[in-house]
Amino acid sequence: MSSKRPPAPPPAIEGYRYVSLLGSGGFSDVYLYEQDRPKRKVAVKVLVADLKTEGARRRFESEANLMAQLSTHPFIVTIYEADITGDGHSYLAMEYCSRPSLDVRYRSGPLGVDEVLSLGIQVASAVETAHRAGIVHRDIKPANILVTDYNRPALTDFGISGTTDSIDDDAGMSIPWSPPEAFQGEGADGIKIDIWALGATLYTLLAGRSPFVRPGGDNSQRELMNRIATSPVPPLRRADVPESLEQALATAMAKAPSSRFPTAHAFALALQRIQAELNLSVTPFEVLEEAHPGDEPPQDDGGEATRVRQVVSIDPNATTNSPTVFRPRFPERTNTAQQPDDRTVLRAAHSGTEPTTGWVPSPPAGAENTAYDGESATQPTAGFGDTHYEGGDTAVVPRRRKNLVGIIGGAAAVVVLAVAAVLVVTAPEPEAAESQPPVSQPPANAIEGLSGNVVPPEELAGKVDGDDAVFTWTNPDKRDGDLFIWTPVTALGKGEPQRTPDPGVSIPVAENDRTCIEVVVLRANGKSSDPVRGCAD
Repeated sequence: MSSKRPPAPPPAIEGYRYVSLLGSGGFSDVYLYEQDRPKRKVAVKVLVADLKTEGARRRFESEANLMAQLSTHPFIVTIYEADITGDGHSYLAMEYCSRPSLDVRYRSGPLGVDEVLSLGIQVASAVETAHRAGIVHRDIKPANILVTDYNRPALTDFGISGTTDSIDDDAGMSIPWSPPEAFQGEGADGIKIDIWALGATLYTLLAGRSPFVRPGGDNSQRELMNRIATSPVPPLRRADVPESLEQALATAMAKAPSSRFPTAHAFALALQRIQAELNLSVTPFEVLEEAHPGDEPPQDDGGEATRVRQVVSIDPNATTNSPTVFRPRFPERTNTAQQPDDRTVLRAAHSGTEPTTGWVPSPPAGAENTAYDGESATQPTAGFGDTHYEGGDTAVVPRRRKNLVGIIGGAAAVVVLAVAAVLVVTAPEPEAAESQPPVSQPPANAIEGLSGNVVPPEELAGKVDGDDAVFTWTNPDKRDGDLFIWTPVTALGKGEPQRTPDPGVSIPVAENDRTCIEVVVLRANGKSSDPVRGCAD
């Protein structure tokens, strides 16, 4: 915050103890207080202007209530309390963010592309959440993006001052991050103002200065306002900043509000596409989903949901060892004599294969012992609880029959091995290797008639000449019949592709902002190169 005026004395607030001054702005002071109950440090923002009328108080309270609803968002500062001091000044007690704000960070040096993309998506989700609640910020800038103790951005200062009688609509305006229409004194679209300011903020983090500040030049308010209204967004000229990001920022800061991203969500989607283009992890867009009619909360199962598994059983009268899958049903128990309450753990071993565990009904009294390997006949299995199954045709293999099946299976395996050995010895020799070329051998030529892929154009450059943008390029692998397809490109999409036989084109400059195109080489056989993108400076 700037210090154009001396801060006011900290007010006495019941339940809070003053600690220190955090900052001072044109219409508010921010102090560090310690709250008594619960014991914690809080930032208290006190508006300088007093609320003289009852209508102003009601508007402040209404907007404070909306802010409290927004403060549940992970990237918006949490509001603890909104009230009015004894001398008539409104204040907000909010989350204290101890880390340096983005204003402090960018003044120490530009931030990395990956961090700026992530910050942009996170703050855009906070802005979109506010817009959906009917609140516009009007003063997005690096100083109003705090950083929490967990190193997350937290947007603050949602224009509470706009509700006071003594503050003009543009009192909180920060010129370096404001769009042209903000200087005209007319009713402007607050959503489009916020989109411009967010784009200018991300530009500032990447450049280490606001978009229209010229190092060593005249950076007075009048000159800044003139450049914002008439000059195109200057290129960042950073080798690690892709052209797509330059274009997204230029779209967010287009002179005409209608040429900007329609919503903060659309801006965030463009930033997510750039993350994917750079093979970076895509940052989630955090916004509250609206409940749809008919949606009902899930029923509480008491934390004892049953996981239904397949139960494997073996038929003792079958001629093979193949298990049959028993899919349990859940009827009411009607015959307790045939379905006793205890359960048997079945461990069926098939010639050395892994054992399978499942529920089967216990045999009737007097049957042979079926608890194998020392396992209890009533040992429970996790995940089933008290769920009952119908026994059906499920049976248990007694120990003696199990051993007999294992012996027979082993003998059968010996016979199979012997037969396989005889077949290997008597098999005919393969044909000559020349008649069986390797499958992995690549084809002689992947593209018929060409020695390789179509080489894309090179040295694509653009220059603004009056009202036109002039682009030129070269064709490094020129062939007879070559044409070029060029397409105007913006962060919102692409225009209609057009053909030209010449390595150059002149098009009108779009809204005095960056004008970009994509160019591909088109061969006479219909094949084309990868696109190359360039912008006019």
